[in-house]
Amino acid sequence: GIFDRHKKNDVFRDAKLASAQRWGMSPEGQHVELGIAEQNLFLMLAGLGLADRLYGARLLPVGTVYDPFVNRGLDALIYACYQDARFLLVSTPSGLTLAPEGGQHQSVNTPLIGMAQDRLVSYEPAHADELAILMRHAFHHMQQPDGSAVWLRLSTRGLEQPERSLDPAAVIAGAYWVVPPAPGASFALAYQGALAPEAFAAFETLKEDIPEAGLLAITSPDKLHSDWLAARRKARAGFGAPSWIETLLAPLAPGATMVTVLDGHPAAHGWLGSVRGQKVVPLGVDRFGQAGDIPDLYREYGLDEAAILDACAQALVS
Repeated sequence: GIFDRHKKNDVFRDAKLASAQRWGMSPEGQHVELGIAEQNLFLMLAGLGLADRLYGARLLPVGTVYDPFVNRGLDALIYACYQDARFLLVSTPSGLTLAPEGGQHQSVNTPLIGMAQDRLVSYEPAHADELAILMRHAFHHMQQPDGSAVWLRLSTRGLEQPERSLDPAAVIAGAYWVVPPAPGASFALAYQGALAPEAFAAFETLKEDIPEAGLLAITSPDKLHSDWLAARRKARAGFGAPSWIETLLAPLAPGATMVTVLDGHPAAHGWLGSVRGQKVVPLGVDRFGQAGDIPDLYREYGLDEAAILDACAQALVS
């Protein structure tokens, strides 16, 4: 139920109105309803996330917000991270995928915010099995001396859930091969988040002509990028091992091409070409969205199966 210093009835239940939320209020409630108040949300997450240092008891606060409205609370979020507050931020829905609501609600830049913000590691899983791994990791990571806050960028798009076994370490590290490439493969396709169905469909067509190609699931460009930078710093000092993304891309030929796609700004993936010198063609969203349904918007912004295949074809002949 909802927290309140005084006990109050669930007005929806009293009126016999259906609601997914329990609106009864009491001092035992664990949900705080802030409404449209993003600065207050992040200020509260900061305070709760510092409870161990302020009051001697660790709390594991979870804050939910529309992904585009992270921008409205960004100042408070930055200072929460600066103070090393520990919390789990869940932002959903996100991207063009919340199609009917129009351009102002369609977030483009939030993957880049997640990559740039220190003391905050961001993830964007596509499927529920990945999400389960990442939530378990988040509550553990938040409590570690060298941990941080965690951000899950999610979607409300319903996806078919695959039956499979995943390597939790790979999901947490930021990416894994859904279909590993053959050694020396000349091509790979990578996807992030809600665009998994379009990537899967394009890959099925693609492998008819390039059977050695690989399909890469990216769960965190933030984690991949930060670990890659850390590995480079260690290498300059004369020690250290390759980063996870270097290991993942190693089977590809030095001159291989990779097309990537996400429902967000393509710059989140554009840096991947610097890892091993391979050619990267990043697809994504770099302009305001529009109201529409998902197929129409994906087609308009070059995110659907046909657009992915066109990008693959152009990349292979250029």
